[in-house]
Amino acid sequence: MSEHETHPHEGHAGQEGHGGGGHHPNYTKIYFTLLILFAVSVMGPYLGEITGWVWLTLLTAFGIAVWKAKLVIENFMHLKWEKRIMKWMLATSLIFMFILVAGVAPDVMNHEGTNWENVAAKESAVLFQEEGQGEEPEHAEESAAGEATAVAEGGFDARAAYNQACATCHGTAGDGKGPAGAALNPPPANFTDPAFWATRERERIFKVIKEGAASVGGSPLMVAWGASFTDEEIEALTDYVMSFRPEGQE
Repeated sequence: MSEHETHPHEGHAGQEGHGGGGHHPNYTKIYFTLLILFAVSVMGPYLGEITGWVWLTLLTAFGIAVWKAKLVIENFMHLKWEKRIMKWMLATSLIFMFILVAGVAPDVMNHEGTNWENVAAKESAVLFQEEGQGEEPEHAEESAAGEATAVAEGGFDARAAYNQACATCHGTAGDGKGPAGAALNPPPANFTDPAFWATRERERIFKVIKEGAASVGGSPLMVAWGASFTDEEIEALTDYVMSFRPEGQE
């Protein structure tokens, strides 16, 4: 009888242990932990804005995200026993984060885009120019007003369009060093290289922008933009690309 009575206890212990020794997660504790983390993630940016501590917002955002991921991996994906998987997942997440930052950084650094304009950044740039070069305020205002008028009259900002569509590969300076350019083979054209312009003319630049580089026997990685821009806009883009040409190149 004693042996028969001990078997149910052994089976019950085995069920509680999830296969011998495993510990069932405390879902109530996890629930309240997630509530606290949610409150911290909401209050962090507010405190960062009030105190001016930008690092507090970043720490809150990424710190809470990593902590939540750890809770999910350990208690719901049952991977607590496999530390290597957690390390690979964290490394992959960081890689994707850096790719995202590299992809959006060119647009963030610009003062304007296709449908937006950072007025505060432009005003700061004008003030910096005044302080650094001693430019008179009225002259700076006239320069900024003239640039805005030119864009308004033309109805198309070639520089903004270039930064939106081309700078990712060719770079904002036209030197072929855009954030995505390093991964391309062949590499993007360097518009500041005299050797590039030795075999290029305006008609070819227009055709490549409109129909893609494959239309002139070039790389298919340079896609056609004819469906995105009108001929008049491509003419303006062509002029902007040619503005990178070194002086003395015909």
